[in-house]
Amino acid sequence: MIWDSQFKRFKTLEIREDVRQEYDKSKARLEITETQVKSQKENSTMEAGDVAKLEDQIVMVKRDIERYESQLKAMDLDVFGSKPTNEFPDGISGINDQLDSLRELQIMIKEYIKSL
Repeated sequence: MIWDSQFKRFKTLEIREDVRQEYDKSKARLEITETQVKSQKENSTMEAGDVAKLEDQIVMVKRDIERYESQLKAMDLDVFGSKPTNEFPDGISGINDQLDSLRELQIMIKEYIKSL
């Protein structure tokens, strides 16, 4: 069970890193697109339809960023858990907490075997 939990933690953190990279790319894309729209509103060199497409793109990228943030939060909760908060009154046990419990159990089993 310890190995299984360690593998699950490793894979979750690996996927989290991929999501974080996509999140960073989206943040950069949002900043670039917002700058383009701002500059086009000051000096219009593009057609109005193209500026509208950029504004639509901003909305889509903001939606993606929110989705990435929620995914990152969920994976952090899965691995690290949470202490009791308003959102989680009972707290959440993460993979790290489970690993700590299994290691304590492992020590207790070794002591029990010695006593036999």
